Order: sequence, then C-alpha cells, then structure tokens
Amino acid sequence: MRPVEPTAPRLPRTRRIRRAAAALLRQRRGMVSVEAGLMAIPIALIVLGMTDVVNLFRAHLRVESAALQLGQLVSQCNIISTPGDTDQFWVYAQRIIGNLGAVTGANATGTVVVSAVGRVDNANQVAWQFRTGSGAHASEVGVAGGAATLAGGFQVPAGQTLFVTEVFLPHATWDTAVTHRLMDAPETRVLQGSTMFLTRAPDAPSLLLPPTASANPNCTGNGTGSP
Repeated sequence: MRPVEPTAPRLPRTRRIRRAAAALLRQRRGMVSVEAGLMAIPIALIVLGMTDVVNLFRAHLRVESAALQLGQLVSQCNIISTPGDTDQFWVYAQRIIGNLGAVTGANATGTVVVSAVGRVDNANQVAWQFRTGSGAHASEVGVAGGAATLAGGFQVPAGQTLFVTEVFLPHATWDTAVTHRLMDAPETRVLQGSTMFLTRAPDAPSLLLPPTASANPNCTGNGTGSP
C-alpha cells in the first residue's frame, strides 16, 4: 500500500478571496498607469494648441490696435513733417506692439507703412508713402505715384485725403515651428492690421503733398511718440 503524500494546507476561503482581489487591484493599477501615459500626450498637445490660439489672438489684437491708433493719430494731423513726425509715428507704433516684436530699428522683423491716397483723374492714387522696419513686407495699397488698391473697393471722395496705415508682424507659434521642421513650411505667420481714415484737417488736399522736411514734429507735438 502506497503511502499518502501530505497535501499543502488549503487557505481559508476569505484569505484566497483577498489575495485574488489584491492581485486584481495591482493589475488594474498597472492598466491605469498605462492609460494615463497614453492620454498624457494628446492632453499636452491640446493644452499647447489652446495656448497657441490664445496667444495668437492676443497678438493679432495688438497688431490691429497699433494700426488703428496710429491711423487715428495720422488722420488728426494738419501738417506732417519728416523725420520730425514720421519718426514719432514709428515710436508710437512700437510702443503699442511692445515686446511682441520689433517694427523699428536694424533688427526689425515687422513693418509699419503709412500711405496718403487721393483721387486723380477719377481714380485712387497713392500720393506718398513712408515706411519703417523690415523691407520684407510690401504694402497692399500700392506704391507712391501708382494706383491705390483699397479694401472694399473704396473710392476716395474728390478733394479728400485718405490715410492708410498698415502694420505687418511675423509671429511664431507652436504649430508653425512643428510644420517648419517637418515640412519646411514658414516658421512664422505674418499678422497684419490695416486701417483707413479720411483726414480731419480743414485743408484736406494739402495733405496729399509729401511731408515737409523738418526734424521738428508738428502733429505729434511733444516729440514723445504720443498724440
């Protein structure tokens, strides 16, 4: 007769259930960790994208504000001198742009353009144009002495002077940096603001003449770049 081998003592039922639950819990924790790791990347991309959208919106508002406020300032001038007033125009625009970028100086990447447009032979014409900053951005209005292209097909009334102010500023965002590395796309997008104001000067046609050559400011007054 063969001897009966001793068997391992069976654990109480409650202890077996606890061990199984603990093993299941460890497995579940591992799955949660994996799921969290997988979700971290798309969540981070969404956050970066939302941040970029907000920053881009704010930058665009500031560029448009620079064009608006400078355009209002220029339209109030009765006499414009250069460099007396024009230099102050650029200082004023840079003050509004702030640390968003440079529109003045040797290292400027942005551009500010002020054009005076009148009506000649029943057609819009650029009477004169002054600009500062980078030469990489061409005015969408035209060039001095040439035909003027105005938004909405606007026709300058006879005997009036229209001032068009344009601000261009390259702005880098997270998505442009990625597409630049992956597809050799432009590293920045150019933000643009443009405004049109009829002069408020009593002698409107006189503003179609090129600004007078003088280092003394006329319409900017205190020479601080403030209206």
